Amino acid sequence: MKTYKYLVVNGCSQTWGEGCRVDKTWPVKLAEQLGLELINLATPGSGWEKVKTSTTSFIFNNKDILNECFFILQQSTLDRLIDYEHLPMYRTDVWERYNMKYLQLHDFCVMGVNNYEKFGYTRSDITRDENQRPTFLYDRNLIWNYGEDWSKLICLPEHRHYPNCRHKWRLGDDNIYPPYIDDQFEEFMAIRGMGMLSFHTFLKQIEVDHIMVDGYSPHLSYKLKFTHYYDTDDEFEFANRFWSTDINDSFEEKLYDFKNIKAGWMFDSIDIKYKIDDVVLWSLYQFKDHHTDWNIDGGHAGPNGMELITDVLQKNLEKKGWF
Repeated sequence: MKTYKYLVVNGCSQTWGEGCRVDKTWPVKLAEQLGLELINLATPGSGWEKVKTSTTSFIFNNKDILNECFFILQQSTLDRLIDYEHLPMYRTDVWERYNMKYLQLHDFCVMGVNNYEKFGYTRSDITRDENQRPTFLYDRNLIWNYGEDWSKLICLPEHRHYPNCRHKWRLGDDNIYPPYIDDQFEEFMAIRGMGMLSFHTFLKQIEVDHIMVDGYSPHLSYKLKFTHYYDTDDEFEFANRFWSTDINDSFEEKLYDFKNIKAGWMFDSIDIKYKIDDVVLWSLYQFKDHHTDWNIDGGHAGPNGMELITDVLQKNLEKKGWF
């Protein structure tokens, strides 16, 4: 076992410590309990790409101390810092023989579809430039007319914990669900799974010790097989119902069956020693009273909530043999 000197953490506001005294945040408290010097790379509003790139930069510039570092990487919400033009969101039959239903916007614009009516697309008027190339290769906004305005799909849907105005993902003035959104969600989770698995593999290859944990959404914990880390049985039961696909008067948002996502095998391929897959940190304190030391604003832990997170992380680090 290595002798660590530094605890390096990265994530979003959950790890940065939004609204909580610095000395009460879980990174500070966990570092103290482990007897390590804290290096906190987290910033509010960060998504996985930010976590991955800033962690990579730290590794590249601090190779001389990597053997003394242990990393905790917190996965954030599904929607953050994603360029949706780079996601396969547009249905096509061009690559159907390869079992690829979607193309990125650029590929979709260039390749088009074989059967324009199959998914409800119609061709716009096409003119040619001086090189006899169709102008729709360059003017993406004028390529297709579809039954709904895709440009209003600002981001993919979250679970019911993010149904607020900052994350609009329904379409049009009638606020309808986008067609094929379930398939698109699965495609997106596959991209997220690949990103986490590939980064985990990279860290293992260069012998950087680390563990990954879900902060706000079930990724590693997509099977929803949660451990009873809660103060009461009622809280544990509520957490399980919250992340399930059940809908009742309190939970009217459309939900997604995380347990059946096609990307599951990617999350499963991350070694169990390097992940915490039985909890979403946010839900540890979410069901406590808001605007208290448990939960300061509905989305961030207060001092008591930070104690819960610290305890869960320490138990997992010891259980998995890291400390």
